Amino acid sequence: MSGRLLLRVGQYSSAGRKPENQDSIGVRYPEGEALTLKGVSAVIADGVSASQAGREAAEACVKGFLHDYYSTPDSWSVETSASRVLGALNRWLHGRGHNQHGGAQGMVCTFSGLVIKNNRAYVFHVGDSRVYLLRAEQLECLTRDHHVLVGAGKQALARAMGVEINVEIDVCRSGLEAGDRLILTTDGVHGYLDSREIIDAARADDPEAAAELLVTLAHENGSPDNLSAQVIAIDHLPAEDLEAHYERLTALPFPPPLEAGQKLDGFRIVREIHSSTRTQVYMAIHDSGNAPVILKTPSPNYRDDPAYIDQFLTEAWVARRINNPHVVKFLDPPENRQCLYCVTEYVNGPTLREWMNDHPQPEPAKVRDIVRQIASGLRALHRLEMIHQDLKPENIVIDQDGTVKIIDLGAVRIRGIEQIDVPWDRNGYMGTASYAAPECLDGERSSPSADRYALGVIAYEMLTGELPYSKPPTRSVRNRLRYRSARESAPDLPAWVDACLQKAVSLKEQDRYPALSEFLHDLEHPNPGLLPSGHKPLVDRVPTENWPFIALLSLLLNSFLLAWILFLGG
Repeated sequence: MSGRLLLRVGQYSSAGRKPENQDSIGVRYPEGEALTLKGVSAVIADGVSASQAGREAAEACVKGFLHDYYSTPDSWSVETSASRVLGALNRWLHGRGHNQHGGAQGMVCTFSGLVIKNNRAYVFHVGDSRVYLLRAEQLECLTRDHHVLVGAGKQALARAMGVEINVEIDVCRSGLEAGDRLILTTDGVHGYLDSREIIDAARADDPEAAAELLVTLAHENGSPDNLSAQVIAIDHLPAEDLEAHYERLTALPFPPPLEAGQKLDGFRIVREIHSSTRTQVYMAIHDSGNAPVILKTPSPNYRDDPAYIDQFLTEAWVARRINNPHVVKFLDPPENRQCLYCVTEYVNGPTLREWMNDHPQPEPAKVRDIVRQIASGLRALHRLEMIHQDLKPENIVIDQDGTVKIIDLGAVRIRGIEQIDVPWDRNGYMGTASYAAPECLDGERSSPSADRYALGVIAYEMLTGELPYSKPPTRSVRNRLRYRSARESAPDLPAWVDACLQKAVSLKEQDRYPALSEFLHDLEHPNPGLLPSGHKPLVDRVPTENWPFIALLSLLLNSFLLAWILFLGG
């Protein structure tokens, strides 16, 4: 059987003994790539009876989540996508409740959401609706009711959507097996059924019949509330074996070695730009235009390595989702392409390594400009929960207009893709040791902090021509490594810039800059908090770019004093 996620969904909702049904339920079962990247979602919400617009709140949560979750970037993890959407929905409910209904109870509801992606269930919960997992004869509640005692044994909701401007969402993950059933209910159902009744009803062959039976039984047991239930039967999970996944990846053959003048799918090879054991890079021109492009082809050495092919395809997937002037743009290949390759824009200019060789003593202002542009590209990646993992001067180019672009996305780590199981390890670090953060060399999962560390190393190297440490910071030598002051190689560099660089490349992750913006600010403005206490020379306290102004001011003052003295002497 293929690796497709297969499940059946049934749902049923009734006003019960109340005149109005304030519950809301919904399911979205996408097709194609969205099924793999985002999964199936099911949500249930219960409008709080004390709320003036509980029904409207519940409907807004269900419709909003089912739409907005699938509008988040494919690269985001399920947790990030769902949490961002729910946070926005909560703020909308809170604001609308105050504006239109005059108080915190204007638009309030409970919420329980479920995303099934790959072979896991992700649960998002606030309030007293519930999500159950039924496996064989074992019923497990995956949520906890957010109740508080208010006296005389009575309970009240302690948490709900729309009450406060910020809401705490319970999040949990649960592994799934074929044959499992997931059950979502409002309190009008589970409050009037015991575990045995829920198990027996939910095991009905047809999930639609199972959901209706749960509602009917709770009503017969005296439930005075609205009643809603959803039942999801897991028929098959996308646990592909190696052979199936490999066949999918190798649908396109590797191209042969290419030479100048040869053609591939309408691309004429102009020249080879770079060749390594992993890839070949060519400049080419397509028959449909005159603008040169870059063709990147996989190395035949990895023809039988599905992990390598997976990573090669991921690079193009990443790039198509980024629109930033400081990240190289990938172009769509011909629809009828015959081989495996990717196409990018051609950047006419040197790599940062070549630029550094040509500018051994660059102006600090130029260095800051380059760092700012690299940081912009990194932000675009990090916003999509992507980590570059191999930031170095060789993977940065500068075009003839001075625009800096990050290239080579072959090592990018993607949270959303990591949640899709494959029969090989995706967690290995693929970066260059001299620019790799210590935690990455220890085998830990890379984070945005690792990219910020690499950017700090690059800034240090541009200003000094050296690296901040004598060796890559592997575990075996780390305790003996000491930061080499940038002023040893660049004596004219202000102490406050050196302090900024030292913080950026700290061997301890917790001591580094927590955000790119802070690093960029301190690289341009003295941060007294980074310098040792005591008097600092003026040269170390004032940015170098301010010295022309200070010199001019000094000249004017001296000229005025001289004129005044001459006037008095006359």
